[in-house]
Amino acid sequence: MDIVLDASVAVKWFNVKDEDNVEIALLIQGQKILNKLEIIVPDLFFLEIVNAFLTKSKFDEEDVFMIEEALHKMSLKVFFPDHFVLNNAIKIAYTGNLTIYDSLYIAIAQVCEAPLFTEDKKILKNKNKYGFIKSLDEFKMFL
Repeated sequence: MDIVLDASVAVKWFNVKDEDNVEIALLIQGQKILNKLEIIVPDLFFLEIVNAFLTKSKFDEEDVFMIEEALHKMSLKVFFPDHFVLNNAIKIAYTGNLTIYDSLYIAIAQVCEAPLFTEDKKILKNKNKYGFIKSLDEFKMFL
């Protein structure tokens, strides 16, 4: 099964304190490690995660390098947006009142015909427009 995963979920793999739905995020990670799941991410996914940990004071440089290395070893399927996908993301950004970064996840899920799992509240507000947007709570239905 293919899924698109946004950074709000993957951050939970490394920052388990004070996070909701960590067990589901770790279940997704485990399914990927067992090759039961293909995780599709845009190229900016890695930058978003590294930036999240760079800006959190409790993570030092070594921690961030270890997180980046762990992400690299997961062999996620990286999607590089082309002209069509980027134009679609721009339309989604305007209609969904989202950043281009968040819209890109939706556009990729749309073109890949895969569910997008997220914890991002702004993206989740667009579930009615895009039925493939799912919260982590909905992941177990896909197993």
